[in-house]
Amino acid sequence: MTTTQISSRARTYALYTGAPRQLACDVVAGLPCHAPLIPAPVHQAQLLLESEAFYRILSYQRDFFEFPFGIRYVQPTAEGIRLDLESTASVDGLLAALLPGRVPVGTGRDEIQGLNGVRITARTDRGIELRRLGQPTSIRLTGVSRRAFQKAEAALAERTHDVGGEASWCAGDTWTADERRWEDERQPLTYESTWREAAWLPSGLLRRLGLLHTVAVPHVVTGHESRLGEWWILELDHASDTGLRRAELVQALTDPEHGLPLELRGHRDLIPGEGLGLVLLKSPDGSAALQLRYDRFDYPVKEERAEMFAAIRRRISALTGEALLPPMPGCSATG
Repeated sequence: MTTTQISSRARTYALYTGAPRQLACDVVAGLPCHAPLIPAPVHQAQLLLESEAFYRILSYQRDFFEFPFGIRYVQPTAEGIRLDLESTASVDGLLAALLPGRVPVGTGRDEIQGLNGVRITARTDRGIELRRLGQPTSIRLTGVSRRAFQKAEAALAERTHDVGGEASWCAGDTWTADERRWEDERQPLTYESTWREAAWLPSGLLRRLGLLHTVAVPHVVTGHESRLGEWWILELDHASDTGLRRAELVQALTDPEHGLPLELRGHRDLIPGEGLGLVLLKSPDGSAALQLRYDRFDYPVKEERAEMFAAIRRRISALTGEALLPPMPGCSATG
């Protein structure tokens, strides 16, 4: 590729992943000429693991971060994915979401929380690698120091033990009895056929997570899944004085080359002309749907949040302009 081609493709790569400019250029320069910028996982096990990971990340969204979910950028490859975290606070949240542990629940039976069968298989000065036992999978977490990861892991293990649980990820290269029982009982959602058919959507969203701050301008993003993973809902809360950039996000998500196999099926404003409300995207084969829910909410700026909110404001202010979604009379945004 020429320098101009690399530069152009690097801009697109950075748009979808949130990657810094130099990293984007390095990644693109190392790709074969016609290779996709955002590849799908080559192994089904990796795709399913990423779908679970995205579900867990959504479920554990509790704090405010400069970037959605505390993830500065992603680096997807055919074999795995890297999540670069913005701070020690985001490390705490992500490890709690992803590392498996046995915990007692109110029903009287213990359950496995986190990604069942996942272990930390490598540690570096700037991150760790997670793999599921016996499967060709890889999720790398980077962005802070080795000490920060160790401290977060130790704190999570202590909290797990304090409630009478077990830090399953510390069991080495074998499944614990509780993990094996959980797997044998088909408790993980990934054994549901509906989930498996739709798993490309949460995996694809995770691999394009940068769009939530390079194209969209939400103050905070939360979400959940429904219908055994067939529907995914992203709730994008915006400040009262910012744009929404709904059309820009829809265009990027549905782009035929770099986006996902989704089509705009409808949108509905709760207040005509205000843009708040619902946007529905569905796959042509009907296997999965993504609903974007837009709202405005001015969160109180407490002293301990002032610096974080200022960083969010700077991120949002870097994006300007707003297009309109096409009129779709008679089309539903609720399915």
